[in-house]
Amino acid sequence: FSEHSAAMELSGKDRYNPDLIPTLEAFVDKQIASKSFDLSTNQVLLRMYQFFPEKTNSTVLVKILVKALMQLPGTDFTLCTYLVPQRFQLEEPIAKLSALAQYAECMQFKEFWDLASNCKYLWESIPGFEEAIRNFALHAINLTFSQITKLKLGEILSLSGPELDALVKEHQAKSGWQLVGDVVHLAENDLQKQMAKKKGSEMLNFNQFGPLLTL
Repeated sequence: FSEHSAAMELSGKDRYNPDLIPTLEAFVDKQIASKSFDLSTNQVLLRMYQFFPEKTNSTVLVKILVKALMQLPGTDFTLCTYLVPQRFQLEEPIAKLSALAQYAECMQFKEFWDLASNCKYLWESIPGFEEAIRNFALHAINLTFSQITKLKLGEILSLSGPELDALVKEHQAKSGWQLVGDVVHLAENDLQKQMAKKKGSEMLNFNQFGPLLTL
């Protein structure tokens, strides 16, 4: 398979040919090595696991779900879990991944990192997992806050000390953040501009979005 639109190379008959399972599984490792993600091809493999459950490789299954979780705010994880048999979803470690996905999607990042600290083995062979989740968290922060304490920012990102300082400096340079004392003032985004137009000088604040993040 090539790394682009690999699923397109499968004919209708091949999509249910169990002889292709090893090739599809090897392609999952290629995605990990290239830091890419091919949802369509991975779904073909998951469907084959449905049709041939005795051939299900739980290690590959976990790799697909970890990579899918890294695509947030995309819905890839949900789309993949639709194809995972219920008995696997209720068992470890997939049950842990589902819990992590729920925490992330509900913006409960403290709970996410608490659980993640106990199951890092799930993504130790998959580069970029924590970075991907932090990028998603930053996406949520930018949509939710106009300013945030550095302490709270560190809690949401599970960063502290020099690592947190480096991230703030990076975003001061590229995203227009400003650090005033211990408070990070975020650059105004398009959503904030729209809300400001509707509400005069009122600042966008977390309460308008419900209990997604705890100040």
